[in-house]
Amino acid sequence: MILEAAAVLGFPIALGILAGNLLVRRMGRRFVGAVAVIGCLILPLAMAVGSTILFPIVGLWDGVTEGVLCGVGILFAAHRLYADPRNALLTAGAVIAGVAVLELGARLFLGTPPAYPSGEGPHFLLANILRTKGPDSQAFHAGAVPSFLERSAMRGGDPNAVRMTDRPPSAMVTNEIVCSIAYGPAYRGVIDVSRERDMVFPEPVTPRPNVSRRVLHVGDSMVFGANVSRQQTFAADLEKLEPKVQHINGGISGMAPDDYLVVLRSWVAREPIDLAVMYLFAGNDLIGLDAPHPCSNWKSLLVYEDGSARLRFPDGPQNDRQLGLTWLIINSPLPYLARVMIVWHSATMAILGGALDAWATHTAAVTPQVQFQHLESILRSARDELHEKHIPFVVVVLPAAGAIGIPNGPSDTLSEWGRGITQRLGVPELDATAVIRDALSRGEHPIQPDGVHFNEAGHWLMAKWLHERLAATAGMAAD
Repeated sequence: MILEAAAVLGFPIALGILAGNLLVRRMGRRFVGAVAVIGCLILPLAMAVGSTILFPIVGLWDGVTEGVLCGVGILFAAHRLYADPRNALLTAGAVIAGVAVLELGARLFLGTPPAYPSGEGPHFLLANILRTKGPDSQAFHAGAVPSFLERSAMRGGDPNAVRMTDRPPSAMVTNEIVCSIAYGPAYRGVIDVSRERDMVFPEPVTPRPNVSRRVLHVGDSMVFGANVSRQQTFAADLEKLEPKVQHINGGISGMAPDDYLVVLRSWVAREPIDLAVMYLFAGNDLIGLDAPHPCSNWKSLLVYEDGSARLRFPDGPQNDRQLGLTWLIINSPLPYLARVMIVWHSATMAILGGALDAWATHTAAVTPQVQFQHLESILRSARDELHEKHIPFVVVVLPAAGAIGIPNGPSDTLSEWGRGITQRLGVPELDATAVIRDALSRGEHPIQPDGVHFNEAGHWLMAKWLHERLAATAGMAAD
């Protein structure tokens, strides 16, 4: 990381110095005046930004940074002000001192800085940043992804950063998976989702012998079981408690309720299902709802009409592969050097990163009322479509463990609104908030160190709780 940071800082300056020396030789003299200063900085900046837009190998703000650094190198080599090397040293010292003062001020007066996600490290290539974003992180805030970036993010870059069989998929990969499930062979994406070997897809699943029914569990990483062995998720534990029932883990890390509906539809269209269970997670389900998808022209996957939800493009996937400048502006992370400084505990850069992330999220934000209206449409559509196939439907609310009991927090809010929605729709509901809260109050540890996902003990706790309630709630005889 230190060598990368040194290269990112030093290479564009060295390139600028080389270009500046060539200009001086060609012109026979150094530039003078403020206009020359502006030109030395603006021209390489414009070239770097233009190149980044056409070929987004790095984020837009990295392109801006590299362009500015290159301009600084040209300025040092070609402007008369810096013919004396002491002026260059004075300018560099002033910049370093200014950064130090900002850092000191941030630590003294701005309080604890917000956490800024760096994935599996402050990667420089934008493709690797997208690959390694957390499975529940929102990868897209608005706009279309540049087609070049789609290809590089899925197929290029560091192969060690894309061992998706060894880690939950990034949000970008999740959207590709959902599109592949929604449209099947009609969707020609940029990723071979067969590499997701730990995922169970709605293709013919070998039925277990001597089972009385098949239960489908659909949700995000809480259901999939992020960072937990496939044999220790609560779906797998339920099969140990109910040997005559096949519990299918249809969870996919990073999904949101609109994805749940699409995946649920695909499962019931291809497989005999006796009970469908949809899990709503208080942590990020509403935040991720209606995120742009590559198969829906980088708009929301679903549209909502007359209280129901349908695919935006029911006849086939749509992706115009446009440049997506809006997406690049909003979704590019902090410059690499700033992200390295965050890893080195820079309060100034963490605050700047939090502000940038908040701005990007706000750009695509909708009101909670609209989000819950869309959630109700999704649940109504699932209820009606499953009823037509005579498949019982149960909704399970999973809390964000760290937010249980916080007034107006995500867990209490989802519990309250979710209960209201399911009561209006007449859909059976189970809320796991109390069982997790009680386990925590007893001093048990059902949650991983990330404060979000169930560990092995948490999955076993959920399995026992579901075993006692799920069949009865669905109105089915327990096995």
